[in-house]
Amino acid sequence: MSAKASERQAWAVEVLDVRPDDRVLEVGCGHGVAVSLVCGRLVDGTIVGVDRSRKMIELASARNAAHVASGKAAFAVSTFEDADLGGEPFDKVFAFHVAAFWREPKMMLGKTKAVLARGGRVYLFNQMPGWRSGTASGFAGQLANVLASNGFAVDGPILADLASGSAMCVIAGS
Repeated sequence: MSAKASERQAWAVEVLDVRPDDRVLEVGCGHGVAVSLVCGRLVDGTIVGVDRSRKMIELASARNAAHVASGKAAFAVSTFEDADLGGEPFDKVFAFHVAAFWREPKMMLGKTKAVLARGGRVYLFNQMPGWRSGTASGFAGQLANVLASNGFAVDGPILADLASGSAMCVIAGS
């Protein structure tokens, strides 16, 4: 299955700076393209992709069949709040345009804190059609405030002007 990554997915995985032994969680993994990119950086680490859509998990699992077979990747059909992710915490939790993080922050960020390792980081990415740098920056500031008001220490937003438009990521730790 083709694993062609979009510019925004490649950028997001660069920002994640995945280490070979990281334990990573992607919330809203969709087709699993970012999971493929992350697996390319893992040696002893693992990634779990969660998506509420059975169809997306089927596609992600097929795309990453070799990574699943090797134990680097696993997938779960579930909402994030209901996902059984086991007891081992994650070094990095990321999501790309998962609106529940700013629409239902107490629930989403509470679950994030529960699964994040000590010293771990959450990365919330977004890119909207028609965004310009000022719009992305403004949204990043709003999202940073949401994270801070829910007990996270915000490392700061990262902005990128991609060919497909401006994108942002807010990084925070608990």
